[in-house]
Amino acid sequence: MIRMELFRFIVTSGGDEFPVVAAAEDEESAFRIVDREIERSFLEQLEVDDIALLEKKKIRKTGAGFLIQPRKTYE
Repeated sequence: MIRMELFRFIVTSGGDEFPVVAAAEDEESAFRIVDREIERSFLEQLEVDDIALLEKKKIRKTGAGFLIQPRKTYE
């Protein structure tokens, strides 16, 4: 049985931040998914300063989700 988790990231580029959510089996796979989504989402290659994992949750039979809010200063 494959155990999936839901990961919430913040990608920083210059002064901009982008929330990214990925479903994967582990953190390493989730970071690869984030890289792939960044490549697919921008016409020009984005200069990424940082990718930060903020939160992860197990995906259960009832599902899983995140409420995406503006970042707080303590994150």
